[in-house]
Amino acid sequence: MPELLAQLALENTSFSFDKPFSYRVPDALRGAVLPGVRVTVPFGSGNRTRVGMVLSLEEGNVPNVKDVRTVLDAEPLLTAEMLALVPWLKSRYYCTLFEAVRLMLPTGIGVKLTERLRLHPEFKDFDREAYSEEEWRIITALFANRDGLTVRQLGDRLGLDAKSPALSGLRERGVVVVEDTAARGIRDATTRMAAAVPDFSGTLTPKQLEAYRVLSDVGAVTVQELCYFTGVGVGVVKALAQKGAAELFETERFRRPKAPKAGEVRLPEKLSEEQQREADGICREIDEGKAAVALLYGVTGAGKTAVFLRAIRHVLEKGRGVIVTVPEIALTPQTLSVFLAAFGDTVAVFHSGLSMGERLDEWKRVRSGKARIVVGTRSAIFAPVQDLGLIVMDEEQEATYRSENSPRYHAREVAKFRAAYNRAYCLLCSATPSVETYYFAQTGKYYYHELPHRFGTAVVPRVELADMN
Repeated sequence: MPELLAQLALENTSFSFDKPFSYRVPDALRGAVLPGVRVTVPFGSGNRTRVGMVLSLEEGNVPNVKDVRTVLDAEPLLTAEMLALVPWLKSRYYCTLFEAVRLMLPTGIGVKLTERLRLHPEFKDFDREAYSEEEWRIITALFANRDGLTVRQLGDRLGLDAKSPALSGLRERGVVVVEDTAARGIRDATTRMAAAVPDFSGTLTPKQLEAYRVLSDVGAVTVQELCYFTGVGVGVVKALAQKGAAELFETERFRRPKAPKAGEVRLPEKLSEEQQREADGICREIDEGKAAVALLYGVTGAGKTAVFLRAIRHVLEKGRGVIVTVPEIALTPQTLSVFLAAFGDTVAVFHSGLSMGERLDEWKRVRSGKARIVVGTRSAIFAPVQDLGLIVMDEEQEATYRSENSPRYHAREVAKFRAAYNRAYCLLCSATPSVETYYFAQTGKYYYHELPHRFGTAVVPRVELADMN
């Protein structure tokens, strides 16, 4: 019978020997090991534990292949599109597979592996005379800490070195076992909730009865709100739960970055004839349903934003998602305020100025489909937008769209890959487009749309060159 093999991208590999590594999926993990989830595996002659991303699964028989140890994710983190992007990034930008994977995951979702020492589950030989003084101290310490201790914790408590002969001897005899535990960098944010248990017939104090009546009226509510509106303390709510009148549970909440006030932005109510013509043309090209790239070329102040807002609304009406990128963080708040005014809470923001918790939760909002528009800097191009239909790259000529750290990707090239994969439309906007973009637009490889005049009564300022010599 053929075995199930997982092809993995492993962390901490060098480019010279980086490749998809094959590992056997044990029968107990067959339903959990899926493309897009992270696993731990033994690697190298020392079988050191490494984290890997499952790129694909296949059936076959490979001699001397090692087994997957544990699964770190309950569901896939990367879609088929993102997994297809991994080898493309490696081949184009001289990076390892796992470096490419890391681009697509928020920082806070990363895991740190820690070795923990535990007594063997079946250890029962507590004969004091069979062990040295140091060995007995180790056994006693681990017996008192059933969850185990790290080597450092054990050393701090007992004054032992990590290479202690006593510890090594206990490991060789199987008394002490080493287990790898994975801890995520940032935990999910949760809120404590309370809900009434229907038809409760026990006795309650007056304060408990008041809290129970409010819960019965509103259903589920946060513990904080319940205490605020009823004037009771947390102890009263806990007493309700102990008596069986209420149920306490945790629900996930999203940490949201502080957004500019949408009310400060005034959107144009009507497009000019020139803007309307180009917007209609872009919408017709989107409706062709094929992968395409277009240049929206217009002088400063021509109203390019109003045109691509119309295109975004058109794509959203078709039920598809949108990514909008800007070249630097300084432009993100003003761009975000425009989008919040136009589209409300369906907008998520991606940039390096967010905390790790905010980045993680914005990523989860997009991945779950709660946010359908992503606005951000170059990292936003990797956002897990569902059914991507449009990518707008404002000021596409800017050098900041190229990463200065490995992998040194260019967001514009990634945008074109994602547009091709999703049969989506990539709209490059600029008053001073890059040479290659303008050339492709002029030669017909890209669609071309032009706004040669400023919006309304605004005129181009007169420019004088001053000789500074």
